[in-house]
Amino acid sequence: MSNVVIVGDGAIGLLYSYFLSTSNHVTLITRSKKSGKQYYYQGSSGKHLINIKTLNNQHLACLANIDIVIIAVKAYQVEIALSQLSPYLNDSCKVVLSHNGMTDLAPIMNNILNNQPIYFLTTRLAGFKANSTTVIHTGNGESILGAYNSPADQQYCELVSTLCAIPDLSYSKQIDTIRWQKLLINIAINPLSGFYNVKNGELNSPKYNSDIFNLLSEACLVANKLGIAVTLPDSLESSYKVMSATANNFSSMHQDIMHNRPTEIDAMCGYICQQAELFGIKTPYNQYYLDVIRHKKSAN
Repeated sequence: MSNVVIVGDGAIGLLYSYFLSTSNHVTLITRSKKSGKQYYYQGSSGKHLINIKTLNNQHLACLANIDIVIIAVKAYQVEIALSQLSPYLNDSCKVVLSHNGMTDLAPIMNNILNNQPIYFLTTRLAGFKANSTTVIHTGNGESILGAYNSPADQQYCELVSTLCAIPDLSYSKQIDTIRWQKLLINIAINPLSGFYNVKNGELNSPKYNSDIFNLLSEACLVANKLGIAVTLPDSLESSYKVMSATANNFSSMHQDIMHNRPTEIDAMCGYICQQAELFGIKTPYNQYYLDVIRHKKSAN
C-alpha cells in the first residue's frame, strides 16, 4: 500500500480520498482545526465513513515517507500548498496537481526539487459537499493523468497502478491539449453560471449562445497561437455536452460566489486575457467576465 497525501477537503479532494483509501494509506490535509475530523462519502449505495487520517496544515511535521501528493485545491491555493509541503517531500515523491484552469507554474516549481516527478490530473468526477464533512457523489466521468516533466513521464506506470481506484482513470501523453480542452469547457460554463446564478443545464438556453460563442472563440484563438490544436466547433460541442450531462449541477464558480469564497476566474478568463496580451490579441468577452466575476468575489 502506498502512502498518499491529499491536500484539500473540497468535493474533489474527498472523492479522491474515498476511492484511494480502499487500497492505500491516505492522509487528508485540511485547514480545519478540529483534530481527527471524520469525513463521509454518499453515493448510490448509501453513506460511508471515508477511511483516512486527517491532519491540519499547521501540523505537517509528522508526515514521513510520502509516496504521492495530490494537490486538490483551488488554482490560487496551489503555490502556498506546495510551499508548505515541500520540506517533507523526498525526490522520489510524485506530485499530482489537480485543479481547474491554468496558472503560471514558474513560482510553483520554485518550491520543489528539480527532479521531482510532476503530473497533472484532470477529472470529470462530479460531486458537492452537503456540509463540512460529507461529499455527495453525483456523477462519474473520465480522469486523465499526464506528465509535466521528464522524471514524471519515466515513472507513470507505477502511479497509474496506484491511482487506478479513481473511476475511468487513464494516462495521456497529450495532457497539455487535454488541459486546454478542460479549460475551454470551464470558460463556457463557470463564469456564466456564476454571474447569472443558474445551473449548468440552463446555459443551453439560446440567450446565452452569443456569450458562449464569443468566450470560446477568443480562447481558441489564444490556444492556437500557443500551438494548442483545439477548434471552436469541437470546443462548443464539448461544452454543450457537459452542460447537458451536468444539467442539474451548479458549477464550482457558482458555489464559490454563493458562499462568498474566492473564485478561480483568474485561472480561466484571466489566463486567456494574460496570454492574449503577449500576442497583442483583444479578448473583450473574457475580459468582461473576468472583471464582473472579480467584482462579485475577488480571486486575489
